[in-house]
Amino acid sequence: MSGWRNDRGAAAVEFALILPILLLLIGGIVDFGRAFFTQVVITNAAREGARAAVVGADAVARASAAADGVTPTPTITAGTCPSTGTAQVTVVVKAKFDWILLGPALSLIPGPHVLPTELTSSATMQCGG
Repeated sequence: MSGWRNDRGAAAVEFALILPILLLLIGGIVDFGRAFFTQVVITNAAREGARAAVVGADAVARASAAADGVTPTPTITAGTCPSTGTAQVTVVVKAKFDWILLGPALSLIPGPHVLPTELTSSATMQCGG
């Protein structure tokens, strides 16, 4: 029974040491999930914009509508299909991305940072054809 009394605070100390690592891990999962969601949405928006440009519709409006869940509003650049001949049209969607937990956590560590602050996606489709 006396050995048990000496270990009373060990669990609290171990928890205090592990808690920051656990919170950083969970926050990292959430941040990367948000980044993956944003990348998927802007990829689909670029595809929608390229499809719209091929059929002669407003590619920027279509891509903007497809990227509705991304904040702040992404930057969209779209080409147009020529009236004659076959060419390609490209739509590029760029979205700013803020890392809620990993950005501030990694800023405490000196050195280069590998987290992107802007996510980009492009889609190219054949005109005419």
